[in-house]
Amino acid sequence: MERTFVAGGSAFCQTGYICQMSGATKPVAVVCVACDAPTSSTPSGWLMDWESQVANSLIKCSHCGHLIVIRQRLDFDYKGDLTDDGPPTVIWPTLDVSLSPTIPDAPRKAHEEARACYRAGQYTASALMVRRTLEAVCADKGATGRDLQKKLDSLKTTGVIEGRLTEWSHDLRALGNEAAHDTSVFISSDDARDALDLSEALLSYVYVFSQKYQAFRGRRSSLASAPPTTVSSDTASAIASGKSGYNGGGESPPPA
Repeated sequence: MERTFVAGGSAFCQTGYICQMSGATKPVAVVCVACDAPTSSTPSGWLMDWESQVANSLIKCSHCGHLIVIRQRLDFDYKGDLTDDGPPTVIWPTLDVSLSPTIPDAPRKAHEEARACYRAGQYTASALMVRRTLEAVCADKGATGRDLQKKLDSLKTTGVIEGRLTEWSHDLRALGNEAAHDTSVFISSDDARDALDLSEALLSYVYVFSQKYQAFRGRRSSLASAPPTTVSSDTASAIASGKSGYNGGGESPPPA
């Protein structure tokens, strides 16, 4: 795995040529997890992983001075310039739990972007991306209906979600509708944080715990349906009398 440290906006690529990185010298905006304030700081350099096309950097909060490790996904534009691809992610310290790899790509990306918007202090945008996460789940599970409300009801009908999860989903949908359509409404940080937590719980239930439960039920069902182990009458008699070389796992008893 090849890594390169980038400073001053350029680096040697794995091809051996010098690549320009336009995003290397511009400020990066994130929310500091120590003081919860939006900060914009310029990284002194990037540690690049060419295989996965991501770069890590250390920045300092402009408010409290707390150190933050960020990760940026990279891509090449039509000029061959190495540019950032999407918002940066705070990888240390972070309050976010890594999403399970069993979650499909579309809802995963939507939820991760909702997280990124929250970390950047864009709480209304975060609520919008939570709503998009719901849309992605509905699409992945084949929900039907003319709007998101009907699609969520469809997920309930097919047993994908149930009970309290259905209520949560509709509340998240309503919050996303406010963020999308009511220009007088700006979502608070508390509501955006709760929406993220509820969205993550929904993803975990649909794609993680449901599968775990089905696997658990499958194992229990297999054990219940397996035929019992039986011992023939001859074997039982031999064990009882100590014959056939069997004496509780030891040697045969000596002859009388």
